[in-house]
Amino acid sequence: MSPTEKRKAASAVSSTEEADPSSSSSSSAAKKSRADVPETTSSNSITDVVSHLHNLLQTKEKELKEREADFDRRVKSFESTHPSIGSDNDVIQLNVGGQTNIAVLRNTLTQFEDSMLAAKFSGRWDDSMEKDRDGNIFVDEDPDNFKMLLKFLRMRMKNNNQGGSSVPERHRPKATYEFCSMLEYYNLMQGVYGHTWVGEKDAFTCKEIAYGTVSLCSKTSDDDSTPKLTTVVFPHKSTGLKLNEFTVEFEKGASGVVGWVEFIDDGANTAASCINFARSYPRFGIFLNIAERKAYGPRNNNDVSTILGENLRMNHTETATKLVCQRVGGTHKTQRKYSIELADGTKVDTNMIDPPDNQDTRVMPVIAFSGKVTVSGLRYAIDEL
Repeated sequence: MSPTEKRKAASAVSSTEEADPSSSSSSSAAKKSRADVPETTSSNSITDVVSHLHNLLQTKEKELKEREADFDRRVKSFESTHPSIGSDNDVIQLNVGGQTNIAVLRNTLTQFEDSMLAAKFSGRWDDSMEKDRDGNIFVDEDPDNFKMLLKFLRMRMKNNNQGGSSVPERHRPKATYEFCSMLEYYNLMQGVYGHTWVGEKDAFTCKEIAYGTVSLCSKTSDDDSTPKLTTVVFPHKSTGLKLNEFTVEFEKGASGVVGWVEFIDDGANTAASCINFARSYPRFGIFLNIAERKAYGPRNNNDVSTILGENLRMNHTETATKLVCQRVGGTHKTQRKYSIELADGTKVDTNMIDPPDNQDTRVMPVIAFSGKVTVSGLRYAIDEL
């Protein structure tokens, strides 16, 4: 029907309604009936959209499974053409920076399975690695630094074989820029120096659950009606290393405080200065209270902690809470920007001055918690060594 015809028809209907009131009632009913049509159509449209999205999701899931299967086939094909033919008891002859009288067992080099060093000496790449004219595998590293790494790896291997613990901190290599740069290249920083969280004795457990990841669990007694917070810090004095970044995940139901706070750095005995952290927040620091959903900064002139953020999007009683704490350089050589970032991208930060090295106080990572948290993603400030 053309627009002109439509107008004529509408005029005719109007004239009929004026002449016959009953027809007006019928017309109203018809209009009402027609008014119901869009609602039905709208409902059908929503159903169609949901159905379309469901089909699209199924298609994407199918594509993802096909890609995963193809990836698995490629990995198996690669492993078949590049087999790991090395044996743990293989004696490997090395030429490290020109020193050729270095022999080491393969399993000494590969004990940190997720490291680049372990991948390099797995046996898969022996035929393609650089060798000197005598057939020794060439390692382009400073001999003293590499031999220091070998000494540590041998001590750790012996301790493990004898059922002992990891190498005590006082027997670990001294952290220098050159040595730590080499460790970062081989992804061994966390293997050699690891997590050095200290706190009140017997108040928590620290267990490695994956390479570079530890689980911290607070201990509570049966008569604790209200679980108290267990505070742990990562002191600088223990290893000579500061952290630039760490990631903390509070499991569902766990609560507490996390961030960067200035404490007296007394190495393994630092716990004495941070034990009451949860009751009395220090003057300098940035930290996030999980239960309060608030982030606090340094105290102001009225000795009141600055609120950097509140009503943050988290609910520790229903889901796990994951945060990334970072420390980056500022405008002054001793100024640093300290920040805390939530999983949804929300970020709070503040500038603080790092105390001079000749002082006992340090700005250190801190976690005060009840329940269980995992800590990973340690990134060390080796440029400050």
